[in-house]
Amino acid sequence: MNLFDGCAIRSALWNRRLLHQQDSIAYWDSPFIEYVTSAFMVIASLNFSLLVLCLQGKFGKFFKDGETRWFLGSVCVITLLITVSLFFQRQYPLEEAFRKALFQVSTIHTSCGLVTDDYTLWPQFTWLLLIFAILAGGCTGSTAGGIKNMRIMILFHAIRTNSKAIHPNAILPVRINKHVVPLPLLNTVTTFTLFYLLCGFAGCFLLTFFGIDFLEALTSSLSAMGNTGLGFGYYGPAYTMSSMPDVCQWIMSFLMLIGRLELFSVLILFSPVFWKEW
Repeated sequence: MNLFDGCAIRSALWNRRLLHQQDSIAYWDSPFIEYVTSAFMVIASLNFSLLVLCLQGKFGKFFKDGETRWFLGSVCVITLLITVSLFFQRQYPLEEAFRKALFQVSTIHTSCGLVTDDYTLWPQFTWLLLIFAILAGGCTGSTAGGIKNMRIMILFHAIRTNSKAIHPNAILPVRINKHVVPLPLLNTVTTFTLFYLLCGFAGCFLLTFFGIDFLEALTSSLSAMGNTGLGFGYYGPAYTMSSMPDVCQWIMSFLMLIGRLELFSVLILFSPVFWKEW
C-alpha cells in the first residue's frame, strides 16, 4: 500500500465517521451523555450573575429569583407533558420518553440546536409546546436566544394583575421578585415582545412568498429569531436548511442577526434619526 492509498482509506473512514456524526448527540446512543448534556444546556441558559452567586455560596438568591423558577418550571412542565404524550400516544418506554422529551425541550429552550430524536414524528400537540420553548428561550444574562423568560414572566404577571382590576381606574402594580416593575419598563417589555413576534411573522410571510410551506416558514422564522437552528417539516432535524432558495437563506440570516442582537440594536441602524445624530 502506497502513501496515496493510505490517505484515501483514511479519508474514506473519516468521511464515513462524519456522516454518522451528523445524527448529532443521537450518534453516541448514550443515555448518560444525553442526561449530562441536558443538564449543562439548562445550566448555561440561567442568568450568569446568579451562577456566580452560587459559586460564592449564596444559593438563597439563586432559588429566590423569579425568572430562574419560571424557566426551570417551564422546562419541567413541558418535559412532563411531552413525556406523557410520547408514553401513551407513541408507546415509548417511560424512561426513554422522559429522556427524549427532556433533551429536546432543553436544547430548544436554550437555543443549542442538538437532537436525539425526530420530534416531527411526535404528536402535533407537542409541537405547540416546542414552539413556545423556541419563543421563550432562556434567561436574561445568558447566551440563550428567544424573547427571554423574564419578559414572558413580566407579561404574564401584568395580564394576571390587570385581570383582577374590578374598577376601571384601579392601578395595580406588577411585582417581580418583590419589586414593582416601573411602567416605562413594562411598556418596553410589551413593545419588544410585540415587535419580536411581528418580525417573526414578517419573516414567515417572506418565506411563504418565496415558496416555503406555512408551517415550515413559521417555525423556521421563529427558530432563526431565537437562534435555535431547528425547524419542522422539510427543515426539521432529519434535514438541513441548505436546500432553501438563496433569498430565503438571506432572510434567515438577517432574522438570526437581529434575534441574537436583541432587535433594537440592529434595527436602529435603519432609523434616519440615528444617523442624523451622528
